[in-house]
Amino acid sequence: MWRAYRVWNLIIIIIGYHVCWCSGSSSDDIVNLHDSLFKNYKNNVRPVRNQHHAVHVNISFNIIMIHDLDLKNQVLTTNAWLRIAWRDEFLTWNASDFHNVTEILVSRGEVWTPDLLVENTAFGYRELGIDKMLLNLDHEGQIIWEPGLITQTICEVNIAKYPFDSQHCSIRVMSWMHTNRSLQVSVASNSIDTTNYYPNGEWDLVNTCVRAFSPEDGSYNVGEILPGAEAIIELRRRPVYYIISTILPISMLSLLNVLVFMLPTNTGEKMTLAVTVLLSFTVFMSVVNEVMPKTSNSVSILAVYLTILLTMSGLSVASTVLVLHFHHHADMNASPSHLMNDVRNSRVYKTQRSHSINNNRCRKGSGIGKSEAIPSTEKLLEDYMEVEDSEDQARSEINVCCRKLRTKLENWQKRRKRRVLGREFAEKLDRALFCTVTVLTLGSTVIVMILLIYW
Repeated sequence: MWRAYRVWNLIIIIIGYHVCWCSGSSSDDIVNLHDSLFKNYKNNVRPVRNQHHAVHVNISFNIIMIHDLDLKNQVLTTNAWLRIAWRDEFLTWNASDFHNVTEILVSRGEVWTPDLLVENTAFGYRELGIDKMLLNLDHEGQIIWEPGLITQTICEVNIAKYPFDSQHCSIRVMSWMHTNRSLQVSVASNSIDTTNYYPNGEWDLVNTCVRAFSPEDGSYNVGEILPGAEAIIELRRRPVYYIISTILPISMLSLLNVLVFMLPTNTGEKMTLAVTVLLSFTVFMSVVNEVMPKTSNSVSILAVYLTILLTMSGLSVASTVLVLHFHHHADMNASPSHLMNDVRNSRVYKTQRSHSINNNRCRKGSGIGKSEAIPSTEKLLEDYMEVEDSEDQARSEINVCCRKLRTKLENWQKRRKRRVLGREFAEKLDRALFCTVTVLTLGSTVIVMILLIYW
């Protein structure tokens, strides 16, 4: 059994070697074929025997990687390669004449190639491939050219829904001089081949489309068009990074903007918090504007939202100044020292203070034998009003002194009432602004999120 198996393997090896030797070709065959093909060949002549006919070129796109989409400069950088196929009627041979050589590799500079280039490039025009690049040529004259390229193409971006935006960019390959009468371009597939695509960390490749492209006014001859192909790429941004680094901090700052009006006025930190929130919004506004292109074709909803929050933060600073003005215009707890000194130093108060105070305490049932506490500001002024109304103030000098002190006392009481009204007004204003800013912040945040995510 083992011997039969070894004999059978030996027979198979001998038959395979014989077939390979019969179908194989030597380097001399390749050299002879090459010399025969390019003996009278001109690579500057279109590869059709009837020059009234157009050369049919078939193009397919293969994408490898999306390097970057620069929103500020509106430039898409991609790494891709093309598969361009056409038939050269001058480069055909009978395979049996050259030991069944059916295909060879030739350099780009040896054969005619279509003058294709990237039409919507952002940084200058360059021809596809290099002269030393190899092309595949079969015995029927079919040539396959696969030039690799790193494209930097113009992409008009729409930043309205940033950072939940989707962008449509295109790569247009077009003939520079040939028109549709001498060159016809078709696409092999309606989509880009993404077999070798390497995913991008910022953008998802959602959809692709390939179609024939011919600008209406690109030809130098009236009635003729420049043939080409266009690959359209639909990209969708991955928003997780921007949610963490931009959306959440802005939402927390908007909450702090509301909490400015909940902070008690007498703490002394109300203005500090308001100004800090305002500066934080300014920083985020500058960061977003640094990324956005300077264009008015589309306006970012996020930028408008930041502008609204920045405006409300500025109004909160102005309202905080107003509230602090009404609250701290004059300290209510501070005693009117100059008025108290005038009252204590007056001769009327010194001569009659004890008798009037004792009578007042007796009327209130406080008791004569109790120890007398130091009177407060309000109590001292009330006592002085009673002193001033005593019957012993008949002399002109005393009456004049009492009238002056009474006028000062009345003015102080009026200022005190105004301060009370000012504090009440500041508290009401703070509550009203808190409600207003809360409603505006929540409303604008909900509307912006709906527009960004679902619109």
